[in-house]
Amino acid sequence: ATGSHCADDGRLEVPAGRLILPVTEVVERHLPYADFCRRTPRECDLRGATVLPFSPGLLHSLGMINTAVNRQIAFALDIEQYNVEEHWALPDSGRGDCEDMALEKRSRLVRSGYAPGALRLALVFHRTLLNSHCVLTVETTAGTYLLDSFTSEVLRWDQTPYNFEARERPDGYWDRFDQTQWRYGQ
Repeated sequence: ATGSHCADDGRLEVPAGRLILPVTEVVERHLPYADFCRRTPRECDLRGATVLPFSPGLLHSLGMINTAVNRQIAFALDIEQYNVEEHWALPDSGRGDCEDMALEKRSRLVRSGYAPGALRLALVFHRTLLNSHCVLTVETTAGTYLLDSFTSEVLRWDQTPYNFEARERPDGYWDRFDQTQWRYGQ
């Protein structure tokens, strides 16, 4: 992992707060996301730094963009907008679901000058609402932060109510995480 190093006994040491979970397999992009990437390849180009230097300015920018998208984009199911169960797109109509909002947040951050390699989508499962969800993760030197359509708060991944199912990698593949150690409740 970027930013990690080996301890004297050979163990991998990872900075506190980084999203490092047991990977069970590496998989291709989810088909609706692969379709989005075919239609808008620039939005899926994750080159550049994979970790951003943490600063109060970065946290402020993340919060501003997270809040703006959450306020500006009205939630709408794909079936209502596109007449299909699953369709990933930038919410140009002003309406979208969690994937669309996460894509919009990444797009705005990239346009603001942040390296896309550090801005990766994650599929999660809410421990109390018991539903699948998509968030944008931001890898920083102080940990992995989430931009979430459910809240304007920008929290570190381990302070959220989610079990992580999978996360995008900078090379375009996705890590699927071990699902045997889920936590339930708060």
